[in-house]
Amino acid sequence: MRSRPGLALAGLVAAAVLVAGACTDKGKGSGDASAKPGSAMTSTTVNAGGIHVDAPKKWETIPVPDLGFGLAVPPGWEATLLSPQGLATLAGASPKVPEFTELAHAAAQSGGLLYAAGVDDQGGVSDVVVRGAPNTGIKDVAGLTAYAKQLAQQAGRPNQAVTPVEGAKHPTVQMRFEVPGAKKGAKPSQATETLVAGPNNVVWDVTITSDTASIHDALAHQINGTFTLAAPKKKSSG
Repeated sequence: MRSRPGLALAGLVAAAVLVAGACTDKGKGSGDASAKPGSAMTSTTVNAGGIHVDAPKKWETIPVPDLGFGLAVPPGWEATLLSPQGLATLAGASPKVPEFTELAHAAAQSGGLLYAAGVDDQGGVSDVVVRGAPNTGIKDVAGLTAYAKQLAQQAGRPNQAVTPVEGAKHPTVQMRFEVPGAKKGAKPSQATETLVAGPNNVVWDVTITSDTASIHDALAHQINGTFTLAAPKKKSSG
């Protein structure tokens, strides 16, 4: 199995199963598998349970209102929520992405909530894992940067650069690094990890990894651009 970064963020409980395509944007241009990373963002949104996901044309939208987030992935990608129910459905499935089931289970063991993956034109696999860490107490970029450095240290990257994302709606930082191949002589995968200090005291982690280096940065930029958080829950007056 290919190596993937694994950070043990505290998991939230997911209670539904999702396969890419089930929440597909049925608007203009959906269903065409020819879209490539780098295509323009559209103004089309999908509103599901208060989650409005902006996505490039023809991408698969994945709103997860029960967990308070959503994102989109390129057409043809496969996805599952990493709940016990979601993982159980993989036992009888035949994913097209190599090692999808094994990688999904590995993502779940590292605190993942959602796993999605696809194969590019060169045969490489790209994937995304969404995690959430509740009750962190982090509310600003400085605290998020310190938290990111701590995670990187735990992952064996003590010299990891952490870059604040300017203009983001919520405090956001990114880490760009390589993941060594699982087999001797294999090329490293490229990874971008984005941490977002969202509402309700949750730090979200979106980790995107690509086997094909030439497409990674554009792909990560686009997937991260679709990541959407639900509005903060209102406190009851009673």
